[in-house]
Amino acid sequence: MNTFISISEAASLAFHGMGLLAISGKRMSTKEMAEAINVSEAHLAKVFQRLVRCGFVTSSRGPGGGFELARPAESISLLDIYEAIEGQTDGGYCLLHQKECPFRTCIFGDMLKKMTKEIRDFLREKNLSELARGEVNEDDS
Repeated sequence: MNTFISISEAASLAFHGMGLLAISGKRMSTKEMAEAINVSEAHLAKVFQRLVRCGFVTSSRGPGGGFELARPAESISLLDIYEAIEGQTDGGYCLLHQKECPFRTCIFGDMLKKMTKEIRDFLREKNLSELARGEVNEDDS
């Protein structure tokens, strides 16, 4: 199904995997997480290595190894997770990623700017703890 808003598979894996860790409150292997959300274990492992480098999770090898949150769930916003995977958001909203529009004004007016701000604000205001408690929805704002 096509949607207007698209989040990369890597960011989606990060959100879902980190959500699982927050809900479980324990260390989980990539195999456990991949099976729980029905995704590629190899891709999930690559995403989680980025999250390790950013200090959001720790990893341990061997039997009983896996990943666990490195910080309390309430201290990790969804925007933190998104930016760990996709890089810093710059607030840009041009679909062509241009500094100047070839038209006198953007064909979308200020709608894309408003939508970008709203999504960014939502991700900044929501944390993993809220996600784990099932409190992340549009009525919370």
